[in-house]
Amino acid sequence: MNIIRVRIHRLLFILLLCGGALFVFPQKSFAQVTGGPMPGRGLSEDTTIIFPSPRPLLADQQTLQSLKQGFGIDLLFSSNGFGAGVFYQRIFNDKVSGFVNLGISGARNTDEIEYYDPYDQRVFIPNKVNRLFILPLTVGVQYRVFTDNIAETLRPYISAGVGTTFVLSTPYQYEFFQSFGYANTYTRFGGFIGVGANFGTIAKSIMGVNARYYFIPFGGNGIESIRESPIHDFGGLFLSLSVSFLN
Repeated sequence: MNIIRVRIHRLLFILLLCGGALFVFPQKSFAQVTGGPMPGRGLSEDTTIIFPSPRPLLADQQTLQSLKQGFGIDLLFSSNGFGAGVFYQRIFNDKVSGFVNLGISGARNTDEIEYYDPYDQRVFIPNKVNRLFILPLTVGVQYRVFTDNIAETLRPYISAGVGTTFVLSTPYQYEFFQSFGYANTYTRFGGFIGVGANFGTIAKSIMGVNARYYFIPFGGNGIESIRESPIHDFGGLFLSLSVSFLN
């Protein structure tokens, strides 16, 4: 029994030594990592503060200063179908730019439905009188918003513009290309307001999306696409995907 007690006492003594070592040495090591001052300095360093590099923002500003103007193309979507456009853009500063935009899109009544005639083997729209196209030529300004709250890779803006819209009418009774020989043109004053955003870093080519609501009143008796259903306003909501090339 005495031998067993001696062995137990020795085992307890060894465990106490090991526990003391584990308690003392890790504390000293931990204190060297997070605690006391660096050699030769009176104040401790706080490693929890991170200073982000200003290089991406500075690079974008320098790039913007070197890219002053450019041109671009638009792919348009509206209730009338697809369209396309081109524009010239002039950058004045990091928030304001101006542009001249020319687009082309079809115009029609909302209830126009195509049918297939199996006897004549052709597709037609009942009671259709004219094919209509609109070509808005506008001068506008674009103003960037939320510059201090959103990252540089997303640049939202608001825009507005005014200008002349050319309305082209071709008789439906003729084949598509032949009908342009009998076309009539009209000019109407209009404008738009819009919102949009450009994506990615500032470079020589920039992609963006925007939504514009156009105001293009025709006036008078309007113009027919479908017989006895004249169109009096060629405005509406247009969505576009744009790519601009700056230099």
